[in-house]
Amino acid sequence: MGKPKVKLKTTAKIYLDMIARGPDHKNATCLFRHQSSYAKMKKWPLKGECPRVREIIENSGLYAAVENSVIAYDNAAVSCFCERYYGEVDTFQFPFGEMALIPEDARQILGLQVEGKYTGDKFKKILDWDKIYALTKKLFGWDKDTTFGLFVKGKKYPKREFKLKTIRKMYAGSLERDGVNQLLSVFEVRVTAAAYLLYVLGSVIFPDSKRNRVSVNLLQLLDPLEEVSRYSWGTAIIAHLNAELAKASRERTSQMNGNLALLRLNFVWIYKHFPSLIKGDEDVEFEPT
Repeated sequence: MGKPKVKLKTTAKIYLDMIARGPDHKNATCLFRHQSSYAKMKKWPLKGECPRVREIIENSGLYAAVENSVIAYDNAAVSCFCERYYGEVDTFQFPFGEMALIPEDARQILGLQVEGKYTGDKFKKILDWDKIYALTKKLFGWDKDTTFGLFVKGKKYPKREFKLKTIRKMYAGSLERDGVNQLLSVFEVRVTAAAYLLYVLGSVIFPDSKRNRVSVNLLQLLDPLEEVSRYSWGTAIIAHLNAELAKASRERTSQMNGNLALLRLNFVWIYKHFPSLIKGDEDVEFEPT
């Protein structure tokens, strides 16, 4: 293939033979920039929340994704596989055939359930203002002025998005506020749990190029909180990751989004299907079974 046009990190060298040598791959692998759920979730550790909030999170069906979100992944490996992705058929194209991410991968690797309600059921991509205000009032107790003031400012009109940083600053640290005497009311506990789950949806389940923002539309998935655990989050996270992989695989695209832990998590998926790549990775340990 000649000299690579892009400078590669040392960690990428072990993948070049398999990925970049093929006759259908003109250039060496490009390293994609990506949004890290690891960095975001590290700023809001669940251990800083009171037991009542943690109980709601742990029973939400998203707890496993929260735990796995703090595992870092290899940028070079993810970039290599991303360049093999074909959005037209949602599969990775290899010399020996096609491979795809399926909901069962989300269940086995991230621990997310794949049976349950479809997240797109009755989901509206454009909410009217009255519905937005009703949701923020019910979930957070905000009035219209508070809600309007928290929207990300646009050039002419506010964007229907909140900053993840703002949500984190408003509600993180309930353990200290609650104290040993459970000073927080039931409503305050539910509000904190709703805020944390919204943060998880924007950082772990549906991360995109908005970086530190989360769409107000996701509030629909939190109303009511008791229904959150009934969704098929495994299917939702696969669908979103496939859509983001399709965008990243386009020519001249340099950014990668989506839950990359699913693709890279301790190389479970990659190592399972490409065991030859294990060589040289001292962080990997396998059980005999």
